[in-house]
Amino acid sequence: MLSGFHLRCSLPAFIIYGLVLQVHKLQSAPLTVMGPPGPITVAMGKDVVLPCRFSPERSTQDMEVIWFREQFSPFVHRYKDGQDQFGEQMHQYQGRTELWKDGLAKGSVDLTILHVQLSDGGNYTCFVRHDSSYDEAVVELKVTATGSAPLITLERYQDGGIRVACHSAGWYPQPQVLWQDPHGRHFPSLSKKVTQDASGLFAVESSIILTRGVNEKLSCSVQHALRSQERTSAFYISDPFFQNAHPWMIALGVVLAAVVALLIIAAYLLKIKGTHEKKIATHEAALRDRDAEIEKQAEELAWRRYAAPIKEVKVVLDSDTAHSALVLSGDCKSVRREDMWQNVLDIPERFSLWRCVLGCDGFTSGRYYWEVEVVDAGGWTVGVSREDVKRKDDIEFKPEAGIWAVGQWAGQFQAFTSPNRTLLPEIQAPKRIRVSLDYGEGRVAFFSVDEEIPIFTFPLVSFEGVKVYPWFWLGPGTWLKTWP
Repeated sequence: MLSGFHLRCSLPAFIIYGLVLQVHKLQSAPLTVMGPPGPITVAMGKDVVLPCRFSPERSTQDMEVIWFREQFSPFVHRYKDGQDQFGEQMHQYQGRTELWKDGLAKGSVDLTILHVQLSDGGNYTCFVRHDSSYDEAVVELKVTATGSAPLITLERYQDGGIRVACHSAGWYPQPQVLWQDPHGRHFPSLSKKVTQDASGLFAVESSIILTRGVNEKLSCSVQHALRSQERTSAFYISDPFFQNAHPWMIALGVVLAAVVALLIIAAYLLKIKGTHEKKIATHEAALRDRDAEIEKQAEELAWRRYAAPIKEVKVVLDSDTAHSALVLSGDCKSVRREDMWQNVLDIPERFSLWRCVLGCDGFTSGRYYWEVEVVDAGGWTVGVSREDVKRKDDIEFKPEAGIWAVGQWAGQFQAFTSPNRTLLPEIQAPKRIRVSLDYGEGRVAFFSVDEEIPIFTFPLVSFEGVKVYPWFWLGPGTWLKTWP
């Protein structure tokens, strides 16, 4: 009897204990933020929801959610201390964003953007932080606009047929124009013209020449590249319209005969002149080759002068500074972000909020360079930082905060300048990047080893005698190696 009573009393307590233990595990598990598997597409003028979820589910107390484009501030939308924060919101999003609060407790931080504009297209970063744990995910938004129905116009007689043009405006992204017959066969355009107005919308114009009894029945279709939207106009031209397409043939024959005669005379004169001009051309070609070689040598000297400082540094990463979610190799020459917290001491030198790590050796004088190889690329930044950079608090990646860096952030290659970051769209994110430091002159520069070209040089700065270290930040799924 006592044994059965004891079992009945212990079972509820055991269940409650198990639930408490499970909640504790969920609260202590690393925070993971996930976006959609592909881009979100919306028509201009419509509302759109950018999906973003985090796991495991957390209480909304002390939770911060930031949606941003290229940098934290100004932001697209921010939620902190239990309410929306609009003080530093980007001007173009004011009054147009909503965060669904009821979804926070369920792991949802979806953002609604009202009345989508063309300028809203691009990459958005969903950043979630709870206590000292944080993560982010990138969501791509594509904006489309469907233009007017094609306008068909008969322009003139040309080349024994009738020149017909097709016009349409108000499209985004740039559409394509297709001519086809009733059987679906496509015909090449004679000419194409694409223009873009101040609002960013595209207008297209395409023309084709129709001849008697061949292509009288045609349609002109304008469609997006993904064929999500299409507008079509069809037309028909009867045979009588082609009767006046050829009267110029006789006149053309006479003109051609005269032209042939003139060409024979001109050919004789050009033969005499050509011998002299050939000698001149040969001399000019030799001069151009010489100038090209001089220019190539000058570029090579410039590359070597700026890309090869006096001393090469073999960077070894400092495990005492590495965030607990970063895993260093045995020789401390590479680092991978795993987002699985390691059991390490929380010493003052260690980064606790941002996934950063420093090199072991710092510099207070001299000129140096080292190289970094991007093996697996999520988001990443590399550069230098002052010894007194913040380790436990929030960091802004900019020179005023003691960081000079470039990298791949929110899907864009950029330099972390201030007050705004400098996008580098003309440079492909390198697989191997060279960091150059001239401490005395205060110069920090970056070069693409892949293409042997300069990437970016920061304005000169005084380090004021403070030691400067190699600095790295890793986004989700990133693996970096120092070289050699």
